[in-house]
Amino acid sequence: MKKIILMLILLSFLLGCGSRKVSLVHYISTLEHIKILPPTPEERKVIDSLKSVAWATLEKCRQENGNCIDDIERFGPTEAAFKGGINNFRKILFENFKVQRNAQKGENRLRVTVGKENTIEKIDFLSYTDDASRKEIERLFQSNELNNWYSAKIYRYPVKQEFEISISIEEN
Repeated sequence: MKKIILMLILLSFLLGCGSRKVSLVHYISTLEHIKILPPTPEERKVIDSLKSVAWATLEKCRQENGNCIDDIERFGPTEAAFKGGINNFRKILFENFKVQRNAQKGENRLRVTVGKENTIEKIDFLSYTDDASRKEIERLFQSNELNNWYSAKIYRYPVKQEFEISISIEEN
């Protein structure tokens, strides 16, 4: 009888341990390592030409009447921007990311390249916790909702930009 009671207690203890579910939550980092990629030689020629025209126009204006607006610095590099703002990008990413049942704790780190056509050109995984999380991230970045960008520009000419972002999965 004692053995049966002891077995029942042990069995209920083992079943209780196995039935506990670990609740996982996720966090989105800020954008890091933001950089405009160097233009190709062909793009550099176009950008240099645009820059020369801007300077020539300013000089001509100064010679003719001297009442000119020097806004050349406005033509300098501008970073890519998410339509609705970067915080909105992070919010959409956070709200639509679904932690998979078999996800593992850790950091999923990505490098995202915004291309010259106002879209995400590619994502590179720098690290990921598991295949299920990787597939979920790939699914998210294929959505139209996240592919809503203004390209970076130099002298108003579109260029590529990249940044890094992390989606961390932790126990609740």
